[in-house]
Amino acid sequence: MSLRTPPTLQKLARQALLRDEALAMSSLEELPLELFPALFKEALYGRHTMLMKTMVAAWPFPCLPVGALMVTPDLETLKAVLDEVGMRLTREFHPRRCLRKPLETLSNTHYQISQSDLDSFSCSQRLFQLKHLDMRGIILLLLDITPLKVLLENLADTLQSLDLKGCRMSDSQLTVLIPALSHCSKIKKDSLYNNNFSMPILRDLLKHTANLNKLNVEQYPAPLECYDDLGDLSTELLVQHCAELVDILMAVRQPKSISFASGVCV
Repeated sequence: MSLRTPPTLQKLARQALLRDEALAMSSLEELPLELFPALFKEALYGRHTMLMKTMVAAWPFPCLPVGALMVTPDLETLKAVLDEVGMRLTREFHPRRCLRKPLETLSNTHYQISQSDLDSFSCSQRLFQLKHLDMRGIILLLLDITPLKVLLENLADTLQSLDLKGCRMSDSQLTVLIPALSHCSKIKKDSLYNNNFSMPILRDLLKHTANLNKLNVEQYPAPLECYDDLGDLSTELLVQHCAELVDILMAVRQPKSISFASGVCV
């Protein structure tokens, strides 16, 4: 006869809070910090939308790893959480000491973003102190990128890392972002692998990074000119074009670590 391991006291506490959503929302101010991550995850899986939205507004940590929880097929629930991240927190709920501290890290990766989700980036002051912005795998190709530009403008004095790998951005979208990126003077790492950029736009980007002296790691996609009509990569053209881009960069500053990669390698 096998014995089932009894649930922990923390598990029992979370179960009680999930059974009484109103009690859970009213108790967040006194909730021990160690209960927040597990309770948020269980609320997500249980589709307790109002509890999740209240928890986002009361989140006590500088990092809200929303992307790590993007495993549920309930897109409406996820949208409710993302909408709350992007809204101004003006409700009557008043969390304890550090609960309205601006986020330092926002990691939303590999999920489908809407234009309204992206629009919220430009109006949420909680995002205006970010040090790390990770949007890997979020397809931006068909979206108006202006809200991301506005966010980057507000992060000029704080942003340290930017990951836009696999966003499938076009030349015209990068053109919108370049002025804002050129003023992010604290940035140490940028990753733009697996986007659709041509030689002219990559030349322009690198010329505008003259003041980014703290950049330690730079990751760029192979220019579109390196591929033939069938999408096959020409190693010879890759070497030729990347050498030209490195020369352009070295004319304005000394890169520490720069790499170019094709979509095949990413």
